[in-house]
Amino acid sequence: MKPKKNTSRVKLLHRSGGKRGSYIVEASVIVPAFLIAFFMLISLIPVIAACENITYIAAEEVRLEDAKSAFRENRAALPVALNVRARAGNKDLSGFYTRGYKYRYSDHGMDDLISISFRAVFKEKNPLGLYSRVTFDGTVTGRAFTGKKTDSEPDRTMSGDNDRMVYIFPDWGKKYHKANCTHVKANCRLVYLTGDVKSKYHACPNCGSGSAAVGSPVFIFESDGEAYHYRACKSVTRYCVQVRKSTAEASGYGPCSKCGG
Repeated sequence: MKPKKNTSRVKLLHRSGGKRGSYIVEASVIVPAFLIAFFMLISLIPVIAACENITYIAAEEVRLEDAKSAFRENRAALPVALNVRARAGNKDLSGFYTRGYKYRYSDHGMDDLISISFRAVFKEKNPLGLYSRVTFDGTVTGRAFTGKKTDSEPDRTMSGDNDRMVYIFPDWGKKYHKANCTHVKANCRLVYLTGDVKSKYHACPNCGSGSAAVGSPVFIFESDGEAYHYRACKSVTRYCVQVRKSTAEASGYGPCSKCGG
């Protein structure tokens, strides 16, 4: 008698082999696609980093121009400085262009705005060894500090009086003062470092303000001080800033009983 074949075992092995084959086929399709997508995703990291670096440089240059515009008006400075710094900080840049530039303009009720739009073009190598052309457009807008000392400005009446400049102490007191108030003269005020400030005052040796760059905010005692200081300096116990009377009143400040505000 011939032995019976185990057909169930043959069918089971056939099915098992078929499943393994289908797994291998699926893996051969999915795994390469996954690896390509993974490496392409990794290749985006330097692109994002470059775009963030360019945006940071643009914001920093606009901030510097905001501060410097209080002491001089130079419309050509920002585009040139941004172009030079962007290329120096990103060696892969093949092009950097100013697409739009507005200096000290007004928009939506805000004045002294400075805005610059730019386009950066660079090449980035992907995992396949090919270079991709990347174009990045950005716009940065800042508001310039253009306040000026108005000690000789006459007092105005009615609604015009609200445009008068007064002095407040942000970290001390709730009164606003005139420029000749003894409270103002006895304390320091915020200024932005210029060559004129450096010629009249020396750097404070305690806080190391000598490392401050031109355009940086520093504090001086106009009445009897000889040095300019950083905000963190122990000498800067109280400082005053100049704002409009309407702004001071809207922030909860009242007139000084000594000078009348």
